[in-house]
Amino acid sequence: MNGPTRTSGLSCLAFAAAVAATSIWVSVPALAAEPPPLPVASWTGFYAGLHGGWGWGSTRVYDPVANAVYMPTETKYNGPLAGGQLGFNWQQGNFVLGAEVDASRAFVHRDTGTTGVFISTTTSNGFGYNSLVTGTARVGYTMGQWLAYAKGGVARADLEITTRFMATPTIYDRALIGAVGGAGFEVAFLRNVSAKVEYNYIWLPVDHLVYSSPNWVSDLEHRIHVVKFGVNVRLGPDMFR
Repeated sequence: MNGPTRTSGLSCLAFAAAVAATSIWVSVPALAAEPPPLPVASWTGFYAGLHGGWGWGSTRVYDPVANAVYMPTETKYNGPLAGGQLGFNWQQGNFVLGAEVDASRAFVHRDTGTTGVFISTTTSNGFGYNSLVTGTARVGYTMGQWLAYAKGGVARADLEITTRFMATPTIYDRALIGAVGGAGFEVAFLRNVSAKVEYNYIWLPVDHLVYSSPNWVSDLEHRIHVVKFGVNVRLGPDMFR
């Protein structure tokens, strides 16, 4: 009885060893082979694009004559904007450096007055800005087709205020130069196309509004916020390689 049992056990062990050896022989080449590389996006190159978005801001008015009773007063405004951008990126490893210029036609206005303050509801007053231009440097970090970046530079805003507080309307129309800072995300897709969303904060220096009446000057402090959604097209070889 012991002989057949020992022989059967040895046969089973031999069969198991053969199966294991065959499995190892088949699986080793598969394990040694590297998986196919994932597509890698290169952000280096020139690009052009379009954007749209929403802007909002405020103008605070300070006046040495009326300040004791009426000042300061603040008017807020908001509205859409649209425009285009041109730029260049240079990628080194996971870091991306770049420069960009963009321009927007803005419809960020408000025709308003505030009761009980220096500019009253009985007057017709327009606040807002008509265009924005920024020139910025960008620094970002990329993970494949995704890019996160921060930007900063110079901004130009065309602002307009019309007030009828005096008998003769006073029109304030200025092109102010200030600073801009912001951050955004961009994702590459469809060969040379990428989409982005970004936020900008624009600081403008204090300016002055001289009314029709002599020796009456108000100090104006402007703040502007912008959110943009855009699409860029790279000008050159495919982004993916």
